[in-house]
Amino acid sequence: MPVFGNWGDTLDCLQTLAGQTSQDFQLFLADDGSPESPPDAILDYPFVTYLRKPHGGFASTCNAAVDVAADTGCTHLLLLNNDTFFGPGFIETWLAKANAFPQAIMGPLIFYFDHPTVVWYSGGPRSVAVPFFRLRRQFTVQTAVDILTGCVLLVPVQAWNRINGFDERYVTYYEDFDFLLRARDAGVPAYLVVEPELRVLHKVSRSALHRGRWNRDYRMIASRLLFIRRRYSGVERVVCLCASIPHLALVALTNLPDLPNPRLLWNAIRTGLASNAGGEPVRASCDA
Repeated sequence: MPVFGNWGDTLDCLQTLAGQTSQDFQLFLADDGSPESPPDAILDYPFVTYLRKPHGGFASTCNAAVDVAADTGCTHLLLLNNDTFFGPGFIETWLAKANAFPQAIMGPLIFYFDHPTVVWYSGGPRSVAVPFFRLRRQFTVQTAVDILTGCVLLVPVQAWNRINGFDERYVTYYEDFDFLLRARDAGVPAYLVVEPELRVLHKVSRSALHRGRWNRDYRMIASRLLFIRRRYSGVERVVCLCASIPHLALVALTNLPDLPNPRLLWNAIRTGLASNAGGEPVRASCDA
């Protein structure tokens, strides 16, 4: 569970985990250099191992925590955002899914916390729409997919190591999509699972939005452009890069009356277009 501040939602999620029907799990709470110290209450939960690293973003924080978790001998990883809510059979059902499909990556249907009947993200096929629009199909049966979100993601440790984790060039956003597409290329199956016990309610970007909507969007713009350059080619790449212009205009319109800082916006665009998009995933050597 990567965290950057937002300790209130984190404590709510820990309380939900404490009420699970199965306690056969260990939680690695990975602090991405939060500006505020964690509350003492997190240490009241016996299943929590607290890790802290310098601020480096979602991808590097997950990679560092997974390295520590894998060293304990676990067979599966469950990446879980701290602003999520789920029922008491959540962990027990994930354990059953891991036993039934031990080599597969899996993710559940995720709904808005404030609108629990509306799908926030489902996952689905790769297409030129993926960099711009959320996949929100309400699947009714377990389905093979190309794309899932890192908000809630079950990954076999063996597959994580084989694919070399998240690519830290993304810093935050799109590292999960890139990871799933690399998994597909490596022959690792991915499924959207639909068990009611795995249904997740998401409070959506609580940690990012409290620092400002444009602060989040700068990072998303840079990562989106890198993702397009890394995962698309030929006509698809041209279509996606061209579509980035009206999409940016739509983002600006949605954020009104807040306007972007021109220098920060240009830096985000330049970063996304200038980053090396080739080769193997980049991993930093971090001590958690």
